[in-house]
Amino acid sequence: SSGINAEYGGTRLPIVNMSTAGHAAGLAHYNLPQEITNPPWGEQKMFGCSVSPKYGGWFGYRAVLVFKNIQDDKIEYLAPHDAVESQEQKVRLLKAFNKDWKDPAWRDIIYTDKRYSDEQLEYFNTLPSNRAHLINAILDRHKEGEDDKKEM
Repeated sequence: SSGINAEYGGTRLPIVNMSTAGHAAGLAHYNLPQEITNPPWGEQKMFGCSVSPKYGGWFGYRAVLVFKNIQDDKIEYLAPHDAVESQEQKVRLLKAFNKDWKDPAWRDIIYTDKRYSDEQLEYFNTLPSNRAHLINAILDRHKEGEDDKKEM
């Protein structure tokens, strides 16, 4: 099979583009390269990224819940607020994100005081297979900090 699912391990499980789902849910604007008039990157493939008006780029989608048999005509669609207001900002955002998404600079395209801590960044930038060691090291650091407080 040459379907898109084969690119993700061929599990045959549904695939959800989390940024699109978050945009559709009104949580964060999904900034796409197509929004840029006269893009400076020409034909180069560029990926979009989500920015929240509250959290900037300092958040991650972790799950999608799908309710197949629920319909409510009173539910109102709320379009996400586009906090990255200018074309220049969007160009900076998309260039930074596509250059190195692990570098957190793109997350600060708008001001927020809701940033990840250094430990959160270290955790999210660590491969899942290596996180057990990291979690133990973080727990040890916190235990040492508590022990230091007790000695005072």
